[in-house]
Amino acid sequence: MKTTLFALLICACAIAYAEPGMRRPAADQKFPQKRLIVPQGVPSTGLPFSPGLMVGDTLYLSGVIGNDSSGQPVAGGLEPEMRQAFANAGATLKAAGLDFSDVVSVTVYLGDIKDFGQMNQVYKEYFKTEPLPTRSTVAVKDLVRGAKLEITMTAVRTK
Repeated sequence: MKTTLFALLICACAIAYAEPGMRRPAADQKFPQKRLIVPQGVPSTGLPFSPGLMVGDTLYLSGVIGNDSSGQPVAGGLEPEMRQAFANAGATLKAAGLDFSDVVSVTVYLGDIKDFGQMNQVYKEYFKTEPLPTRSTVAVKDLVRGAKLEITMTAVRTK
C-alpha cells in the first residue's frame, strides 16, 4: 500500500513538472527587473511609493494629482487640476520613453461624480487614437491634499 501511494505521488509530480506552465525556468533565464522611473526635476515627496516602475515593457504609474511644484493642487477647479495631473503623468511616461499612446489602462478617482462629464471632455484631449485605453472612474469621498481627482495609469511599450 505504501509503495503504491509513493509511486502515485512520484507519477503525479512528474506529470505536473512536465506541464509547460509548471516547469522551472532555466538557471540562465532572465526575468524582467523593476526599474524606478522618476521624472527629471521632480522633488521627492518623502512618501512611501515610487512615481513609476518599469517592469519589462510595462510601466506602472502611481496615482497623480494636479499638484504644482509646491505639492499642492493647482488653483482653478477640476479642469486645470486635471490638465496638471496629465502633465505630471506625462512627465513620468516621458522619463520611461513612452507617451499617452502607450497607455493601456487608466483609473480616475473623482472627488465628486458630478464632475464626470467635465472630466470626459478633458480626458478626450489626451486619448484620441484607437484603441483607447481601458478605464475605470470611481467617485471617492476625499482625496489627498483636497485634490478634485487622482489618476493612475499602466502603459506598455509596443513599438
